[in-house]
Parts: sequence; structure tokens; C-alpha cells
Amino acid sequence: MFRFFAASAFALLSLLTVALPSQALSCLPPSPEDSFARYHAAPEIYQIWAGRWIKINPTPENTGYVDPITGGIPYPVMYRFRGRMVGPHGMQGPIRQMTVKVDPQCAGPWCSSYPSHGEQIVGFFERKPNGLTVFAPEACGGVSFAQSYQNIQRLASCFRSGACI
Repeated sequence: MFRFFAASAFALLSLLTVALPSQALSCLPPSPEDSFARYHAAPEIYQIWAGRWIKINPTPENTGYVDPITGGIPYPVMYRFRGRMVGPHGMQGPIRQMTVKVDPQCAGPWCSSYPSHGEQIVGFFERKPNGLTVFAPEACGGVSFAQSYQNIQRLASCFRSGACI
């Protein structure tokens, strides 16, 4: 009787393991060079900016996971971003403050989060034909990196060489 119960329990657990969808998100670690290549090849126009976020509107609480039953998908929120453009020689041009639509993206039930107030990044911003600037962080990352001299120089080398070194 015990063997039958143990075998039945094992069979049930095995069936549940196979039948339930996996809820893990597996991502390769992004690099500035990979992101540069991807955004450079995109049909949209992207600019690279280095600076800090200024939160001007409330954002919903976002845990990074969206329950498919209850919903709670993040929605676009307007922010301000203060910084400088990044080009072949690193940060260049005047310091600018611009309004940016932050639109967190999801991959299945996993979603990116909103930037923190004061967070300093170097990131890829889409410039829409109507003049709107959009920052769309992805669940696996790669849209922004910590604002460091090393990351800015890595991206600048992509501009200079046409291929990232």
C-alpha cells in the first residue's frame, strides 16, 4: 500500500512539473556593445544619453512580475531626464533637461521597472518623428547601464570604430 501511495505521489508531482508553464525568465547579461549594435541596427532613431532621472509623476508599484490572472502591467509615465548626449568622444554638448516617456516593457509575466528618482544611467532613448523622447526599459535589461566612465567610453568606441571593441 505504501509503495502504491509513493508511486502515485511521484507520478502526480511529475505530471504537475511538466504540465505547469515555467515562470522563470532566462536572460543573457547585456553589455553596452551588444546594446549599441542592436539599437544601431534598429529602424527607429536612438540617441545615447548619460545623466540622471527626475521623477515628476507617481509610478505604480512594480515587483518585476505580473500575475497573468490579476494583471497589473506597468504603463507609460512621464519623467524628466537631465544629462548630456554620448558620442564618439564620450559625453558631449550642453547639459539638457528633457521630458521623457518611460514605457516599461514585459517579456511574458516579467516586466522591467521604472527608474528611481536620482538614478544615474547611460541609456538608449528613442527619438520619435513627432519629437517625443521614449525610454523603454526591457525585462532582460540592455537599454541602460550604470553611468560610469568605463561604460561611456565603451559606447564612444562603438561610434569611433563602427564596431565595438
